[in-house]
Amino acid sequence: MMFRRQIFILLLFSFLIFAQGTELKTDPERFQTLCTAFLNGNLDTLFFHSSPEMKQTIKNGTLALSILQISTMFGKLCSLEGKPEKVTTVNGITIFVQAAKLERQNLNCFLSIDPNGKLCGFYVRPQQKKTEWIPPAGKQKIKTGAESSFVEREVKIGKSSSLPGTLTLPRGKAPYPAVILIHGSGPNDRDETIQANKPFRDLAGLLAERNIAVLRYDKRTFVYPKEFRNRSSVTIDDEIVNDVLEAVDFLRNIPEIDPNAIWLLGHSLGGMMLPRIASKTAVPAGYLFVAAPATSLPDVIEEQGIYLLNQNSSLPEIEKKRALDALRKQTEILKNPAGTSLPGPMSAYWKDLSTYKQITMARKIKCPMLFLQGKRDFQVRPHHLELWKEALHGLPHCRFILYDDLNHLMLPGKGTPGMAEYAIPSKVPAKVADDIVAFLRQREDAN
Repeated sequence: MMFRRQIFILLLFSFLIFAQGTELKTDPERFQTLCTAFLNGNLDTLFFHSSPEMKQTIKNGTLALSILQISTMFGKLCSLEGKPEKVTTVNGITIFVQAAKLERQNLNCFLSIDPNGKLCGFYVRPQQKKTEWIPPAGKQKIKTGAESSFVEREVKIGKSSSLPGTLTLPRGKAPYPAVILIHGSGPNDRDETIQANKPFRDLAGLLAERNIAVLRYDKRTFVYPKEFRNRSSVTIDDEIVNDVLEAVDFLRNIPEIDPNAIWLLGHSLGGMMLPRIASKTAVPAGYLFVAAPATSLPDVIEEQGIYLLNQNSSLPEIEKKRALDALRKQTEILKNPAGTSLPGPMSAYWKDLSTYKQITMARKIKCPMLFLQGKRDFQVRPHHLELWKEALHGLPHCRFILYDDLNHLMLPGKGTPGMAEYAIPSKVPAKVADDIVAFLRQREDAN
């Protein structure tokens, strides 16, 4: 797994293979021609320059699906930035990188050239801004103005290979109930920054204003990406679960935090993993599921792909059919990873998830559970909330809320839902925090 957002198969299957004549070795304009053709979806140009293997990916729709996924998430190509630069040579394969500016994201496009001058690989990574050095643990940053109702403290989670984070503390009387925010898929920062929006930062401020402390931290795949790429085996515990357990232990030792009122809030994949986390710790007072998938992750990926294909108006119908077939073949591999050609780390990751049944495990949770879902969510569709409700029907400690106007990030929107709206600056509305706090207070009063 590439540890990018699992919204798009390309970010899981980045072994796209092209071929090209020997002039590619010395002609930067040829690299730029291929980058432009790929990002603009010019399949005819790509087919002309492709190796037999790559031509097959064009014929079977895999390439069209990948191009669709990139354009949907990041928008159209605006320009190429600078000239391609050599990155490294490994086992005779020379890798070049070309920067590209798209409507909603700047990308690094990686092209791999084999010893014969053939283009044998192409994948993209979003460019990420370098984060500032985190101050030593314990240093407080006092908010002013509209944020003067809380204090933020920079912290570190874990003893070795620690993760930088932020503990947001109310100004009211301690000890406080606390919520730990657990990211969705991909290398998220502590704010769960997605294009123009920072939903975890929004939630932290909203909850702190309501006298709830919040801990959020940079995800391990964000802080240590090379470590994960170099591992021979990776599971969901390595990506998410183990760090959540460290975060729980950290909060239990903070004097301002009530150790009996620590709650876990999981968004998307983070919500999906809450039942597994609950099987490993008895500390949390309860669990908050936000846009949490009720089915397997490959099923969710397939749902997303079908939605995006149906929304796309530029791709010819024959290419849509090929892309759909490719999507289903890829998700079938993820559902049944044993004996496949997935790289080692990816194979272990998907084997681990293939046996995970979150609904079955959720039935064993005895403490309170709150499920929040946006009706405009096209990544985890609203029917997932219904599946949770059906599976947990009759359990008095569960509550379910559907918001008509919110999307996957718990942000308001209008019109047909899509990735483009993530580029529009927005805020998590106060009603989400109000519902969370009401649920926490109700359970506290019951105890």
